[in-house]
Amino acid sequence: MRRVLIGTITFLLGSIATSMAYSQELGPVNGNAEAGAQLYYDHGCHGCHGYSGYGRQDLNNTGSPWLMNVEVFRAFLRARANEAPILPSTSMPNYPQNSLSDEMVNDIYAYIRSLPDNRPETEDIPTLLNILEAAGQREFKK
Repeated sequence: MRRVLIGTITFLLGSIATSMAYSQELGPVNGNAEAGAQLYYDHGCHGCHGYSGYGRQDLNNTGSPWLMNVEVFRAFLRARANEAPILPSTSMPNYPQNSLSDEMVNDIYAYIRSLPDNRPETEDIPTLLNILEAAGQREFKK
C-alpha cells in the first residue's frame, strides 16, 4: 500500500510539472461522454460541480492541472483526502478502483471535457448577486 501511495505521489508531481511546462495542452479523450454523463450524476459529482460543470467547484475552463489528461485525472480521483492525504484541505471523496474502474474514469473524463463553455452572465441579475453575496458572508461551523 505504501509503495502504491509513493508511486501515486511521484506520478502526480511529475504530471503536474509536465503539464505546467506544456502550457495547458490537453491530452486526448478516449472515453464515452454519454456513459460518463450518467456516471457523473450517479456518483453525485453534480452536487459540487453543477450539472453543467459550474458549481461550488467549477470544472469548465479552470486550467486545472488535474484535467490535463486522463492519467492525471485518474490519479487525482484515487488519491483523495480521506484515503491518501495529498491535498487534505479538499473535501472531495476518494474513488478507488473498486468504486470507479479505469474505464468509468475515462468516461467521466470524456464527459467533463465535452462540457461547453457556457457559464451564464450574472452581473445583470441583482437577486442572484444578493444571494451570492449573502452566501459569501455566512460563516459555517466545522
